[in-house]
Amino acid sequence: MTRANIVLAILVWISAFALVSSQYRVRHLTIEINRARDLAYQLESERNRAVLLQSRLSTPTIVERTARDRLGMDLPEGARTQLVELGGSSAAAAQ
Repeated sequence: MTRANIVLAILVWISAFALVSSQYRVRHLTIEINRARDLAYQLESERNRAVLLQSRLSTPTIVERTARDRLGMDLPEGARTQLVELGGSSAAAAQ
C-alpha cells in the first residue's frame, strides 16, 4: 500500500509540474503573439503614412515646386528647346 501511495504521489507531482509548465508556455506564447500583433499594427500604420506621403509628394504641383525651389530648375521655354533627330532611328523605322 505504501509503495502504491508513493507511485501515485510521484505521478501527481509529475502531472502538476507538466500542467504548470504548459501553462507557462501558453502565457509566454500569448505574450509573443500580442507583441507581434502590436508590431504588425505599427508597421501597417507606418506603411499607410508612407503611402499617403508618397501620393501627396507625387502630385505634379509638388514635383514642380520641389524642382524649382530645391533644385533650381525652370520650366523649359520654346526658344531654348531643340529637337534632335537621330539618323539611325529613321532608317530602322523604314524597315
